[in-house]
Amino acid sequence: MRVSSVLIILLILFKPSNAEGDLRFRLQRRFPGCRGTLENHYTGDEFDFYSRFRYRSDFWRFTLLMDKARGEEWVDIVAGGASWTPKGYPVRSVSVGWLKADLGSGLILSFPGQFSNVSELSLYKPPNSRNRIEPATSPWSCRSESLTGIGIMLSTGGMDISVLTALSPIDSLASGYHRTESEVLGRNAFIEKLAAARISGQRWGITAAAASRNETREYNWFRCGSDWNIDLGSLNLSGEAAVGVDSSGTDVASWGSISQNFLLFRHMLMVLRNPDSFPCDRTSPAISRKCDIGLCYGFRWKIFPRMALKAGTGTYSNEDSSLLLASLEAEYRFPWSMEASVGIRTRTETDEESWRGWLGNSWQPQNRLKIRTRIQISGWSSSREDSSEAGAGIELKFRYSPKNWLTLDMGGAACSTDGYNSRVYAGGSSFPGVFGSTALYGRSFLLFLQASAEVSEGFFLRGALGRKSVEDADFLGSGWEETEGNSRTELGFQLDYAFQ
Repeated sequence: MRVSSVLIILLILFKPSNAEGDLRFRLQRRFPGCRGTLENHYTGDEFDFYSRFRYRSDFWRFTLLMDKARGEEWVDIVAGGASWTPKGYPVRSVSVGWLKADLGSGLILSFPGQFSNVSELSLYKPPNSRNRIEPATSPWSCRSESLTGIGIMLSTGGMDISVLTALSPIDSLASGYHRTESEVLGRNAFIEKLAAARISGQRWGITAAAASRNETREYNWFRCGSDWNIDLGSLNLSGEAAVGVDSSGTDVASWGSISQNFLLFRHMLMVLRNPDSFPCDRTSPAISRKCDIGLCYGFRWKIFPRMALKAGTGTYSNEDSSLLLASLEAEYRFPWSMEASVGIRTRTETDEESWRGWLGNSWQPQNRLKIRTRIQISGWSSSREDSSEAGAGIELKFRYSPKNWLTLDMGGAACSTDGYNSRVYAGGSSFPGVFGSTALYGRSFLLFLQASAEVSEGFFLRGALGRKSVEDADFLGSGWEETEGNSRTELGFQLDYAFQ
């Protein structure tokens, strides 16, 4: 860690005139401590630590990550990568180290992939096919199943060619954390050998990937397929089809869509297949839900100059289960610096049904003040359990900039639900680069305060305080993450510095 810090300082102080980069440092702490740390079951303390340094010049890119999750020792992860990007050569880039890669739309090779499922409100546009191999930029790419190797991308004869080979350490436990003795012992327990290649043109691509892991019993898989993106007048035809082979057999996964994009109306119809028997290591399909057959449709319609309507639905079927998702949202922009939205999302799965509706607005009464509100109601029922739940929640946020260099965020949320199945969601205190949505259920309250100061050009200091409480609760969480009492408080600090 000391060597890494010295390297960062030297690169900032003695950088070439044509170089630029950024540094991010974050430290967070939660109170009270959880059972895992208080009873010494975890190997580390309650602090969350993250540091990322990126450096770019005309021909080089460097990334260095250091990360520690709550309950882990300092510093749990040190990872980095470099990329050479020459100009005037067929070779576009050569990347080495901890990598992230997307070859195609995700059926054959994508890592780390999407963080969550695609919303039905985004089903009016087809997924993108990518051709990317570059150094990893988040700890999510370096935990449990990191991709470490070398990737080469080049362009010649009107085609793009990508080649990737990797020799990656894999944890025996999929949690990605190294807090307990078993998690520490399982760190880098296996080795994965992986190779992938892709050839693509403007409207097509062919990709193949294979890997082998020396686990308790050796596990191998192979996938290959093609993707396409064709325009026929106002129509666009896109998709990807892949064949996957592993020890359990051979299966096919695919998706195909037909879409149109007019001035005021855009829509898409998609058919997909992503069965459980298709080997899915290192994949992130366009619609990541598993199904033997699926059908989706979505549209976005700009009804009036200030009003837009979005809707989407998807039905996904397996041999013994089915899932139906549907969402609808209307957005309206008022002439007095206010935007409002109203929507509903429903989920029907075999013998369970749930729904959540919301009404929200964003109002900027003056240049230095912005106010956001959101009201939610929810419901859930199960014919198998012969039970039902209902809930409601409200959220209020303020953003105030008393000075050009200072921004204050404050707000809170409250809910009353019959249980977890009727939960609502709120966005609490979060730093740039941190996923900030929180599930609330029972009688819960969430308060937060955050300040961001631009000390000088490109140099930001940020602080955050968040507190969550649940009425009539003796403890929060479960297992080793359980904390005593009915509330939790989180403190955080983040530094962002960009230089050029």
